[in-house]
Amino acid sequence: MDQAIEKTLKNNADLELLRLAADTTYYDSLITLQDSQAIKENSIYTFKDAQTKYKKAAEAQRDIATSKATMDALKSSLQFQVKKAYLEVFFLEEKIKSHKESINRHYWYPSPNEEAKEGLAKLQTSHEQALAKLNVLLLEAPGKNWRLSTYDLTHYHLPTLEEVQANAYEKRPDMIKVEEERKLAEVKVNIVARYSLKSSYDGKIARNNLNKAEILLEKAKATVEKELKDNYDKVISAKKVMEESIAARDAAQKQYDETKADYSIRKVSLDELIDRETKLLDSEIKAIDSNYQYHVAVVTLKQSIGD
Repeated sequence: MDQAIEKTLKNNADLELLRLAADTTYYDSLITLQDSQAIKENSIYTFKDAQTKYKKAAEAQRDIATSKATMDALKSSLQFQVKKAYLEVFFLEEKIKSHKESINRHYWYPSPNEEAKEGLAKLQTSHEQALAKLNVLLLEAPGKNWRLSTYDLTHYHLPTLEEVQANAYEKRPDMIKVEEERKLAEVKVNIVARYSLKSSYDGKIARNNLNKAEILLEKAKATVEKELKDNYDKVISAKKVMEESIAARDAAQKQYDETKADYSIRKVSLDELIDRETKLLDSEIKAIDSNYQYHVAVVTLKQSIGD
């Protein structure tokens, strides 16, 4: 998966354009910051002088952070798309493998039954479609096949919800943007407080803009908190379903093995063996599905944190 992500990020033209834009903004802003630093504090006598030094410097720092956040937002989105597409292909391959193993267990038939063949054909069609979606992200031919390596998040350490929220506030591009706007508004208020009158029009505008920035920050936090809580709960729920389905699959395997042994000594009928095998395949598919849903839930949570 890491190789797939690296390939996507390397080949995406939109991301490269944003990287170049962020790079240009960085160097433009450095020029502004150098000009600002060249102005000595003891040479500032007017509100306009203060704006030239402090406001422009704060705007430059804001521009550096927000341009990088814009680039990181697209990068995060692409990584998430690749992970989901990769997982879909990977777990469809697991389903196909289970269906083929089920067909191999049908030793009592001279050839695989029609239902088994139809089920396998549908899975193979879904796999082709999922593979095409992954290859679009990789900028490869739709039908190109890959040897996917195991991707296992079953032992993912789930942080506390409070830790998740704290990390999201620091890492998410949207949170970085609103926080940078708040910082800039705060600098403007401080400039007015030091070099102008708080009761002036400039002071009222600066205070209003800071209040607005703080409200927008709190609104953003509330939106992020809800998203994180929903995604956090989905991981917990998906893990429980996955563990239950794996236990059910293991039990079905044991029952099938016992029934197969009984059938070999004519203790049970062929119909009973067929029924057990059908239930085994059903439990295997449910375990794969629940494993897939759990992995999607984890990568969704990690993406909503900003990882």
